[in-house]
Amino acid sequence: MLNRLPVDVNPFRLVEQKKRLTGAMPFKQLPRLAEVALPETGDFAVDLEFTRSLSGLPIIVGSVRGRVVMECQRCMKPVEFPVDSDIQVALTTFQSDERPEQEGFEAWLVEDDRLFIQDFIEDEILLALPLVARHEQCEPVRELIEALPSEIAATQVSQTDDKPEGKKNPFAVLKDWKKTE
Repeated sequence: MLNRLPVDVNPFRLVEQKKRLTGAMPFKQLPRLAEVALPETGDFAVDLEFTRSLSGLPIIVGSVRGRVVMECQRCMKPVEFPVDSDIQVALTTFQSDERPEQEGFEAWLVEDDRLFIQDFIEDEILLALPLVARHEQCEPVRELIEALPSEIAATQVSQTDDKPEGKKNPFAVLKDWKKTE
């Protein structure tokens, strides 16, 4: 059984202490993920090591493991996505810091010397998910209607030709509007 993770930490202090956080992040504590995932989604195993890069940058190296169950956008049935995300981010206190990118790390902006673990983990999980949830092979809920472009154009033309003669154009009163001024 994994430990519970703290809510927020001072990441720079943890880097100086060379700490490692290992624990579980319950699905019910991830509200943004709950918007796109089904309740069958399980908890996530988290392993974060606070250390320094070879050049001395404060970094977080670790992983997030678990599974997310989402609704397939074709057949509307559950589809499971494994989350196996490796984390390598450099901590910075200002947005214009270019050193993390130059060294091959993603930059993570830390404000007020606080890092909210829940937000950090939730961002990593959301980035690991596909843009559209779907099975590799499944049938859509409703049958697709396929038509060639020429058939669509012919249908539109025939619909305009079928206009009843007795129906008045509601914009007919506006045709002389500009002439009266």
